[in-house]
Amino acid sequence: MVRVEAGNHIILHISDVPGIKGMPMEVSIKFVIPSHPRYLSLVRAAVGELAVIQELRPEECRGIMLAVDEALANVIRHAYRGDFERQIEVNCHALADRLEFSLLDQGDAPDPVRLAPHPLDEVALSGRGTHIIRSIMDEVSYEQVPGGNQVRLTKMLPHAGEGRSL
Repeated sequence: MVRVEAGNHIILHISDVPGIKGMPMEVSIKFVIPSHPRYLSLVRAAVGELAVIQELRPEECRGIMLAVDEALANVIRHAYRGDFERQIEVNCHALADRLEFSLLDQGDAPDPVRLAPHPLDEVALSGRGTHIIRSIMDEVSYEQVPGGNQVRLTKMLPHAGEGRSL
């Protein structure tokens, strides 16, 4: 386990469970970041590296980074209405068969009508982010939980169950 803390804003916690051939089967990273766009690069870097470690193709890695980045930008823009002084909790989990990302905020609840899938030609320019997220990720869910609003993004791994080596 590795734990890094910087003030009250960024927490990086990595834990793993031994897996096949010494490679971790399960890795979890948790960030608690300010709702300012300048911190999104930290999460993008971690998300991208998790995807690389899972041996996804470069275009899949970029797509997953884009989906998580867009979900974070939506929290800042819509839930927090541009307030950069709030916090977003980001949990990243690399499991044997999937990558999971959950975002937790305490802002305004999302509008279910805006989140529902729509044909691309019916989506205004400002609504294309959720379309992009849904087209990249295998599962996307939005729910209100005791700590606020939670967005969960899941990408299934194409090689789940196969022995991976470095």
